Amino acid sequence: MSKAIEYLEAHQSPTPSKWRENAQWRRDNEFWLKYARFITLQVLRSMDEQAVTQAELASRMGCSQQYVSNLLKGSSNMTLETIARLEMALNIDILQSTLSHVTGYQLYPSTRRYQYLNDPDL
Repeated sequence: MSKAIEYLEAHQSPTPSKWRENAQWRRDNEFWLKYARFITLQVLRSMDEQAVTQAELASRMGCSQQYVSNLLKGSSNMTLETIARLEMALNIDILQSTLSHVTGYQLYPSTRRYQYLNDPDL
């Protein structure tokens, strides 16, 4: 047996890798993951501009720093409540700016709100 094979066998993990399952999950959830990335980038940009640490953001949101860390890593699904708490904690508007990047929504200057193009109330 070659030294390379011996080395690889000696250093292989005892648990099988889940890279294939993880890759498939990312493919299956690609649609909403792009919105989660966009929201995370907005939060990180705002934190940087305001010099807010994860610990400070957690304090403002009333949650743990670990929870904020998981949110920013994409390890946790953001509910509307979580997004609203992020908006309040950082004094930003995540949903309206996110809607500007979603096909089918348009900002109407008269109301200064985003509305879906097929909305009968326009």
